[in-house]
Amino acid sequence: MPTLRLNDPLVQNVLAGIIIGLGPGMYLAITALGAGGGPANETQMVNLANSVLYAVWFLVGWFSGSFVTTFGPKATFLIGTLGYPIYVGSLWYFTNTANEWFPIAAGAFLGLSANLLWTAGAYISFSYSTEGSRGSFISMQWGLLSLFASLGSIVAFGLNFNASKLQVPIAVYIVFILLMVSAFLVALFFIVKPSTVRRRDSTPLAHYPHQGIWQELKNQRRLLQDWRLLVMFIPMLASEVALIVLSSLNSLYFNIRTRSLNSLMFNVMQVVGAIFIGFMLDNSKISSRRARGFVSVAVVATIVIAGWIGLTVWLYKNPMDLLNPPLFDWTDGPFGGFFVLNLIFGMNMVIYQVTVQWIISSFTNDPEELARLAGLVKGVLAGGVAAAFGTEAAGLPQLHVVAYNFT
Repeated sequence: MPTLRLNDPLVQNVLAGIIIGLGPGMYLAITALGAGGGPANETQMVNLANSVLYAVWFLVGWFSGSFVTTFGPKATFLIGTLGYPIYVGSLWYFTNTANEWFPIAAGAFLGLSANLLWTAGAYISFSYSTEGSRGSFISMQWGLLSLFASLGSIVAFGLNFNASKLQVPIAVYIVFILLMVSAFLVALFFIVKPSTVRRRDSTPLAHYPHQGIWQELKNQRRLLQDWRLLVMFIPMLASEVALIVLSSLNSLYFNIRTRSLNSLMFNVMQVVGAIFIGFMLDNSKISSRRARGFVSVAVVATIVIAGWIGLTVWLYKNPMDLLNPPLFDWTDGPFGGFFVLNLIFGMNMVIYQVTVQWIISSFTNDPEELARLAGLVKGVLAGGVAAAFGTEAAGLPQLHVVAYNFT
């Protein structure tokens, strides 16, 4: 059995996944609760803060790949971890004061830092893997993200099981903030320079001398002229909107303990989805990489379309007044159908994103080009999420919101 080394590509990918799990994973757990863990009447403010977050992320994403190639994944991770505990702290502040300025400002800062964190993670999964292991490297990070999000959801579920209030207790915010801060420490002590990373046969990663910031910007512009990337623009844009729709419906339709259960199962299904899609994309029984891509896309498309159609039918049968949300419990009739859809969308969120990233990462094996692609993928994704949060913040009927995002 080979000895595990800190500078092994697999070990570095696992560490990147742990950082993502401690930061975005905890963010995902509290987002899936709906309304940032607050009462249902906070949903609109949280959606507004997240619209700002992802709008900033969208703008920064066009350049974050160049930041990674200039300063390296360690520095990028260190900056990237800072926004998450501040953002969760701002939600706690809003719950107690009803002042919107802090969560909106924190959302803007998180848009900057989160994009850097995700770009550093994608850089490692794209450029540290081989062509035969890339699907596994990408899905491994998503699996760890979902595992940590599930653990966070278990904490929230346990604390909320007999909750009488319509919001999570302070202890949930404190636990999440402490876990998010620990992501900074993992990046500080365990992420190494790409030049020191060695594969199992002791060979270094492919390395290309850094070309300077102006050449980086030129390379970024050239990237946007690649027709293959333009074809993938819509899939990138739509790859995370399901989370926003489901989290808003969760906060508007269900009480806090039922929201906690839905959040937990959404994240558990992401773990299942990560394992499933990693197996599909790197399955050696399908010899052609192209064939694996087509099969995976067909499976993902079937699950995605079935989920959105099912959600449309459920909303049609369960209309809601935004000013008087029903706050169903898991003992009520409408819960069953939503629970099944929640499982489908939890799996959908991972398999969709991993497949899109796998396709785009196949465009090149150049590490610096992969870093630019990583930033661009996350930036375009954020544009779609910002639009989805914007439709929620506008207070549109939920059936209209679903119709927009499904389209």
